[in-house]
Parts: sequence; C-alpha cells; structure tokens
Amino acid sequence: MSKAPDTLRLTLSPRLCELTKIRNELDQYLRDCLFPDKVRNTLLVVTEEVLVNIVRYGCCDEASDTIEIKVNRENAAVYMEFIDSGKPFNPLKEVGRVTAGQLVDNQGPGGIGVQLVRELTNQQEYTRKADRNHFRITKYILSLK
Repeated sequence: MSKAPDTLRLTLSPRLCELTKIRNELDQYLRDCLFPDKVRNTLLVVTEEVLVNIVRYGCCDEASDTIEIKVNRENAAVYMEFIDSGKPFNPLKEVGRVTAGQLVDNQGPGGIGVQLVRELTNQQEYTRKADRNHFRITKYILSLK
C-alpha cells in the first residue's frame, strides 16, 4: 500500500532554476505512490516539457507570478494540472502536430515539446480561467503508451 497522499500540490516561480527542485519533489511523490518506473519517468519528462514551455514562452513575471502543479491519482490514472498566469496560450490548438521528417528548427513556442507531451500522455485539455492558463494531462497507469 502506498504511503503517499492522493494529491500533491507544488508551487514554483517561473524560473528554470526551480525545475530541479520541483523534479525531485515530484519524483519522490511518484515513488511514494509506487508507480512503475516507466510511468514515473514519463510524468517527469512531461512535467519538464510543460514547465520549460511556460517559463520560456509564457511571459510570466519572475517576481510576482507563480506556477502551480496539482497531481491527483485516482484508480488507474494520474492527473496533472499546470496553472500559470502567463499570456493565454492553448498549446493544443496553437502548436501543430509534427510529422516524421519535419525540421525541428522550424518549430515555434511549444513545438516539439507539445508533440512529446501528446505522445506520452493519454489525454490533454486546456482551459483559461480567471486570467490563468490551465493545462491538464491524464496518464493511465496501466496503458500501453
């Protein structure tokens, strides 16, 4: 039986130097949840991709803005929500799908990272609420992805 709570909430400032701390906290939580290594590693990669995109392209103010991460586990799924106060940006509509053979150099904000998140997770959803971006992903623990 897992010793971890069903929900984890993390808050960070929009700076790349925060990523290691968040990665370590999330990694420990996922280990405590007893997730298989493949699922844990996938969620760590997804988290890094999403956070890097928010920090690099979201135009958040380092001094006053924060990024929130909510992680929920329910039955055979993990739900992660990334919330930021950057400019409105729906990565699912504004970033086209990359096909084999396309030049990576031509990708704009999000580009290949958004494609990677799409491929590694089972569902993705974007909403804008109260002047904040909400990007939610679902990863099924027992999936073949």
